[in-house]
Amino acid sequence: MTRWVYSTIFYLALPLILLRLLWRSIKAPHYRNRWKERFGFAPWILSETALKTTPNKSVLWLHTVSVGEAIAAKPLVEALLSHYPDDLLVITTTTPTGSAQVKKQYAQQLTDGKIFHTYIPYDLPDCIDRFLNRAQPKIAIFMETEVWPNILHSCHHKNIATVLVNARLSDKSLKSYQKLSNFSQQTFSMFTKIIAQTEQDASRFTQLLPTLKFRTDYQEDSQKVNQENSLNSKDKIIVSGNIKTEIVIDPSLRVRAKELKDYWSQQGSKKIIIAASTHRGEDEIILSTYQQLLKKNDGIRLLIVPRHPERFVEVRQQCEALGLIVASRSESAAISDDVQVIVGDTMGEMMLFFGVSDIAIIGGSFIEHGGHNMLEAAAWGLPIISGKSVYNFSKIATDMEQQQALLLLDADKLVESIQTFLQDASGAQSFGQKALHYVESNKGALEKTMVGLQSLY
Repeated sequence: MTRWVYSTIFYLALPLILLRLLWRSIKAPHYRNRWKERFGFAPWILSETALKTTPNKSVLWLHTVSVGEAIAAKPLVEALLSHYPDDLLVITTTTPTGSAQVKKQYAQQLTDGKIFHTYIPYDLPDCIDRFLNRAQPKIAIFMETEVWPNILHSCHHKNIATVLVNARLSDKSLKSYQKLSNFSQQTFSMFTKIIAQTEQDASRFTQLLPTLKFRTDYQEDSQKVNQENSLNSKDKIIVSGNIKTEIVIDPSLRVRAKELKDYWSQQGSKKIIIAASTHRGEDEIILSTYQQLLKKNDGIRLLIVPRHPERFVEVRQQCEALGLIVASRSESAAISDDVQVIVGDTMGEMMLFFGVSDIAIIGGSFIEHGGHNMLEAAAWGLPIISGKSVYNFSKIATDMEQQQALLLLDADKLVESIQTFLQDASGAQSFGQKALHYVESNKGALEKTMVGLQSLY
């Protein structure tokens, strides 16, 4: 397949894509808004505003997909603002929830004109050219798995450096790309630099780009990359570690979490079990597990947080159909003492939710979805349980399991494992401290990422 074939298919599929947006907007109305931005009509033209009055400024473009990526990118955003205080930062997202998170996190910088935000344009030549002409970035930074052939081609043609940061490539994705090896090689070769999470990720990228030689010297005892070999600014592919380990819990968030935990736990008389980022097919598993635990434990509450906001009502209805007493986080009314399940139906509060919890279950892992970020729970020192579908976080999950900082298990072991944590408070705390230690000992990815970016600036 060539890029032109890809573009033709995309153009032909565009009516279906727009219909899908309309369909999603039935449950999430924000999907029907700001369509012009998806066609490259950003709500500003930087060449006619800030860059015109201060021509020495450069523009950095960072793309994050949705809420999770927007939150994970926060340390990187803060580092970019700190290292390049005279420049402008454009942040794009794909989803309305990601957009809302960006607006929430950077409200002051958006007001000050330091950060600009819009949806990323569709990967079509005319849409991309319109966007690039408005944004005029010097560097385009993409998170993790965001690979768009036409965007890369247009940036390459306009001499805009492109970087894939915190990059990961699973065996499953590698095999998919290899089915279209020529097209994949052409696409990935247009990245100016790929900053991979792990040596395994970097090795998979080199399988797509066989003309490149990735040099690394991994120390098996510490699993740290040799700086001289693998962080050479001239290398196209380098290893940084995972930016998501760069978690700093703000003191004000700790205060808010304590206040909410005292309230929800009834001053510590109830244990709170969080099921974070659940998907359809997992809610039934979690709710069944909770009902079985209730037979042995009176003082437990379930905090269930669906991954997608359009499912908030659906999950609440599931709870009610099972006869459970349920409340929603968004409700202004006080949560009564008899509430059993709280549905986390607000956006951008996952870190707060982990802060009020005693045991964490990570969703997206009990179905074949590849799991979700378990590091936020680890940063709070929680005992963490995950299903075995963790290919999105395979290195982290493997390392944490080996260090007894994460339980990986099948759904039929959930009740037994949670019950053990409930009965053995000391053991649960020890397990959580190992998770916290893992996060603390693996910091440094941000510094290495910035070294890689600075070589292109």
